[in-house]
Amino acid sequence: MVDNKQMMDDRICLYDNENVSSIRKDKNNMEIKGLDITILEGKLNDKPVFRNLMQYYQYDMSEYSKEDPNTFGQFDYKYLDHYWTEHGKTEEGRTAYLVKVNDQYAGFVLVNNFSLDSKVLGSRKSIAEFFILKKWRKNGIGKMTAFKIFDTYKGQWEIKQMEANLPSHHFWLSVVDEYTKGQYERIASHLPEWTGPVLRFKTLCL
Repeated sequence: MVDNKQMMDDRICLYDNENVSSIRKDKNNMEIKGLDITILEGKLNDKPVFRNLMQYYQYDMSEYSKEDPNTFGQFDYKYLDHYWTEHGKTEEGRTAYLVKVNDQYAGFVLVNNFSLDSKVLGSRKSIAEFFILKKWRKNGIGKMTAFKIFDTYKGQWEIKQMEANLPSHHFWLSVVDEYTKGQYERIASHLPEWTGPVLRFKTLCL
């Protein structure tokens, strides 16, 4: 099932401000409602921070994933180390970002090149994981973070949502609709690889 809102193939990107440093190279500061938001590319020595924040994320997600902690009382995330391997970075397009609000850790974003569409494998960016602490939700921080991540990688994007995670359906549909001004593709599911909605779009263009 595909919505009537379709992707446009040939457009000129608007979010290409050359005066704004890429967050892949340096920190990118934003301000919203008096809050200072910073997005930083995660370095190898940040991995323990990601691992700790991942526990809160997976705890939140366990409501939908039904995942249980391991024998040590911790949630496992087997892909985290891959974000700092040469293969993970160059072949799988993995990059990890930390989100800070007022210089305090507030979440993270994991990006890779994994698409459900084998025809564009490796050429479409995907949000692998996206987490904002509950205290910072519903005030535009998640949306602003997503916009900045989209701006960093020009081209095609894919965002998958778990079928049971209805809040993520509403969040991503709202974010992508606003970012693309309605120019996106929504697939109800992508069986057998994925059960749940999938959004596909290009970075905001005319």
